[in-house]
Amino acid sequence: MIDTTFLTDSPLFRNLSETERAQILIIGQVKSYAADQVIFREGDAGDGLFILVNGSVRISKQSATGEEALAVLEPHAFFGEMALIDFSPRAADAIANEAADLFFIPLKDLRTLIETNHQIAMKVLYALCEVLAQRLRETNERYMSVFTIAQWGASSQNGLIPLP
Repeated sequence: MIDTTFLTDSPLFRNLSETERAQILIIGQVKSYAADQVIFREGDAGDGLFILVNGSVRISKQSATGEEALAVLEPHAFFGEMALIDFSPRAADAIANEAADLFFIPLKDLRTLIETNHQIAMKVLYALCEVLAQRLRETNERYMSVFTIAQWGASSQNGLIPLP
């Protein structure tokens, strides 16, 4: 038996009432993964989203030099949420970084729930927008850091410090 308070702690579902969270618990299921076990690969169908109950998961992409970790997620984080927005294939790999229990919510069932319960839809979609906005801000910061370093390195030959 798993402690269901993970939904209360998840940014995506923390604003739901107890009754609304119960509806999420009904449509989802717990899946366990061993360390280094693949959860999904880039290009797989986006069939649902995951909430990390315990353990850790790394989100990565394959490059010419091997696996490049984009993020390591800790308990209560969610991933695979882009499946809620579009029907595109997975954009990266998800791999259990260590033994992990995940709560999987099938896209089809979640879409049915939010189409029939507008209160849940508003709360979940608003929370999703908040998290995506935060992730975009973080990505912008990383991009500007890399851009500044690259610009400084390219211009340091003449002794000047470039402005971003």
